[in-house]
Amino acid sequence: MPNQPANQPRPPVSAKMRKRKRQRAEQAGRLAEWKIRWLLWCKGYRLIHRRWRCVAGEIDLILRRRNPLVFAEVKYRQHGITDRIISPHQQQRISKAAAFFLAKNQRFTTFDCRFDFIAIEPGSRFGFGKITHIHNAW
Repeated sequence: MPNQPANQPRPPVSAKMRKRKRQRAEQAGRLAEWKIRWLLWCKGYRLIHRRWRCVAGEIDLILRRRNPLVFAEVKYRQHGITDRIISPHQQQRISKAAAFFLAKNQRFTTFDCRFDFIAIEPGSRFGFGKITHIHNAW
């Protein structure tokens, strides 16, 4: 509200508005994952699974490039820097989920495993902005 005095509190955000905001954020995250999948495919990675879920948590992308099996966490941020936004708790959760994945998919147990962090920010070039890919993030 443009004519509202600065010292008055803002009206409460409705549950419907919060739901829409959450849906937009999830849609932006899916688009970011798609862009990253495409970019990594061009670099020779092959997708094994996306958004793999188990009781321990979720892994955004599971990829393969020759021998290493890559468990990737993809983060999209509209504003601000995206490095170092995976907490030790999240790292542990993703590592446990990877152990569940390997237990259920025995054919990958002989592969070396790697945990990558990929951050994407919006930009003007075909929707790509700054992309940061950290190999062996933890």
